[in-house]
Amino acid sequence: MPALSFLAKKTSDLAIKEKNVYSPILKKWHPLAAGVAVATLHACFENELKQFTAGLTELTPDTVQVLKAADKLEKDLIHIAIEDSMDIAGGKSLVKQMPPYEAGTVMANLVKAWVKEQIDKLKGCADQKLEQEVSLFFFTPISYLLCIAITLTFYLLLRLHCI
Repeated sequence: MPALSFLAKKTSDLAIKEKNVYSPILKKWHPLAAGVAVATLHACFENELKQFTAGLTELTPDTVQVLKAADKLEKDLIHIAIEDSMDIAGGKSLVKQMPPYEAGTVMANLVKAWVKEQIDKLKGCADQKLEQEVSLFFFTPISYLLCIAITLTFYLLLRLHCI
């Protein structure tokens, strides 16, 4: 398990413990005790996640695991913050101060980059094959049609996924 996934799990466990054990006591002094605690945890994990995503160049199984764990943590923290601030004025502003991690967007961008890279490789391969056939003055219609079919398939995939 990647360290950041483990950290996300432990942060979620800590937030739940905070909500159940410490916040009821701390509510005597602050009406949004659990909300403030999870907002702080959210900001701390956000700093770690930003450092992790800044260095990403490809989508690996570990990367997917970390981004899914971050997404789950974010949902848990937001849920606790909303639950804590339901009946209190100013509670909604606390949730607004928790910017989304956007793990899904990071994953989507990495997938788009990978698909674009694969299309470029395939286009280069198809162009090279076409050049070879033309340069040898040997033109095989089946080979040519195969290259066109592959190129069109990836072009359609490109358009369907709005890359």
